[in-house]
Amino acid sequence: MFNQGGGREFAPLTGEEFRQWSDRLRDVEEMVDDPELRAEAARIRERARGVRAEFKRHSTTPQWDIVQEQIAEPLVELRKRVADELLRRTSRQAIVPLDRDPVPPQYSEKTRQYYERLGTGK
Repeated sequence: MFNQGGGREFAPLTGEEFRQWSDRLRDVEEMVDDPELRAEAARIRERARGVRAEFKRHSTTPQWDIVQEQIAEPLVELRKRVADELLRRTSRQAIVPLDRDPVPPQYSEKTRQYYERLGTGK
């Protein structure tokens, strides 16, 4: 659950906000032109729908480690890739290379740390 200020919890998988959350992810899925990004958004949405269905059917809390691994982390990566694509398309002086391949998931954390260290001059 995420706290969105004002003390209200935002729980898209277990709360009443699931339909709105899912609809927003579907909107992203429909807006992107890249078939790979579109497919990843659909996969994330379907995984979330499955977790939600299990929660509703059995009234048990989701296995949060699985949610983190199969929904949250891929969603963060998707957000980053969509933002990069948007920047590439809208900026004449885009910082994002046009032919950038995504970092394989097993190297994403090490790559992020590398660029953070590079940015601080270490």
